[in-house]
Amino acid sequence: MRHKIYGFTLIEILIVVAILGVLTAIALPAYNNSVIRSARAEAKNEIMRVASELERYFSSNNTYVTSADPLVDDTAGTTLDTVNGFYELSVAAGGTGIATSFIATATAQGDQLADTCATYTITNTGVRGATGDTVEECWTR
Repeated sequence: MRHKIYGFTLIEILIVVAILGVLTAIALPAYNNSVIRSARAEAKNEIMRVASELERYFSSNNTYVTSADPLVDDTAGTTLDTVNGFYELSVAAGGTGIATSFIATATAQGDQLADTCATYTITNTGVRGATGDTVEECWTR
């Protein structure tokens, strides 16, 4: 009488490991790309919010300030991190001085430094800028 042996063979286990390896190799880069794109969206939203708050500050005080959070703290040079900490927001004087112009900048930090669009800028006139890829590619994707 022969006893039936239950279990997996080494070949079956190796096939499963190979399939899992292929799936991981495909899924991990897609996941990382998704995380980078979501952080980009956060940076663009936050820099637009900063620009809007600077315009509100200007309408009340007839000058801009180099604060990334002007409605809360208008101390010169105040920076701000995005909610998840992927970008640092800062404000500098534009070409005609801080009284009449500004350039708001979102600079990548931490894991986001791997992104090709490392820096986003916007001026008081709405001109957008970016480093890395073209400005249009960075602001639209």
